[in-house]
Amino acid sequence: MSKTLNELSRELRDFIVDLQSDAHNRTNMNVHRYNNLKVEIVDPRSTRTPQAKIVIGISEAVFNINGGDKASGGLGPDERYVIRWIMKSGTLSDLKEAWRRAEDSVGSNKEAEKDN
Repeated sequence: MSKTLNELSRELRDFIVDLQSDAHNRTNMNVHRYNNLKVEIVDPRSTRTPQAKIVIGISEAVFNINGGDKASGGLGPDERYVIRWIMKSGTLSDLKEAWRRAEDSVGSNKEAEKDN
């Protein structure tokens, strides 16, 4: 069973917190900063390439799901953690599956609109 976007968001948050807790700046770490972290799929109707948007606070970046490279935006110092998470084994395949589900959802909505 593939992961939901909510599960992927929690996984990314836990990944960042774990990496920061191992770092030397443990006393300055603000875990609450990552409570608003979101992983979203870019609307398949607006782009040809599968993309995921990562939002942390007021920062956001869009990543190409096919290769894991950043397409636009920026996440400041947290971006390095997000890139490490994206390149982690299994993450890109989970994001691709979420993209397929979103694409199927958009396709079924178009068919429903045609029927009405």
